[in-house]
Amino acid sequence: MKENSKAIRTTVKILLGVSLLLVFGSNQALAQDSTKTRVVFEPLSNKLIPIFTADSRAHRLSFQKNFDQTSYTASMGGVFPFMNISKKKLFIQLSAAGSTYLTLARQNHAGSVQNIDFFGDLFCDIKISHLVNLRLGTGHTSQHLSDDALIAGNPFKNYAKDYHQLMLVYTPSKKFEKIEPTPNYLFFYGGISYAYNFKTYTDISNKILVQTGFEHMPLTFKNRMGLYYGADIKWRQENNYAYTLNTQIGIKSFNNWGKSMRLAIDYTLGTDERGYYQPTKRNFAHLGVYFDL
Repeated sequence: MKENSKAIRTTVKILLGVSLLLVFGSNQALAQDSTKTRVVFEPLSNKLIPIFTADSRAHRLSFQKNFDQTSYTASMGGVFPFMNISKKKLFIQLSAAGSTYLTLARQNHAGSVQNIDFFGDLFCDIKISHLVNLRLGTGHTSQHLSDDALIAGNPFKNYAKDYHQLMLVYTPSKKFEKIEPTPNYLFFYGGISYAYNFKTYTDISNKILVQTGFEHMPLTFKNRMGLYYGADIKWRQENNYAYTLNTQIGIKSFNNWGKSMRLAIDYTLGTDERGYYQPTKRNFAHLGVYFDL
């Protein structure tokens, strides 16, 4: 755990240093020529890259009913842009993201929290062209049993990793240039996450996770609500590249600021997303409400 904390502190210091250099350099350029570089702190700005909603561990606020057992999944979090940097055709957005996921089991008219999974990320999103956006990120996740589960006699298992990631988001035509909240949007994404520090029972660092998916809204109602569907699949090296596939279909309501609410049903199959339970399989449907903040 000390090594994890040290790695996190080092990563945060590096990112803060880069951000300060960007701000200082941009302000110098701005003083010389206001048309070259512009740095704006915009905590309420629209996201350059949208939430990957079919990713069952995306940063968001959600509550889901699981149909394979008497349990619920809840999450608290979101992605929050805080700085936009533009220079001619280049546009960069820096964001902070964090989420907590937990499973609440219901037995004998009482609730019991099974697991608590924490996620924290820093994103640097770059507009490459009208069709392609690039995401560079660094983050940490720690996924463990809750006190309720440990008291019940379940064995302890460590699951913590620090990672870097690279993702590409592609829109197939200029018609879908603005991903959200434009109606009838379509986008694809794919990338890789590299866990440079990964601890379970032993040190299993230097593992990769490959992820790809898409989202499409073919039908809209009054330009603020629509029917959408999407899918997300991940392959984890530590599990011999076993997959986790999640598909989702639902109704989405959104506003001009890129915020949205979804009512959707999912079906997940493959390796359990919860780190403590990997590499066990879990195939189940779940109905939920999601808030993309």
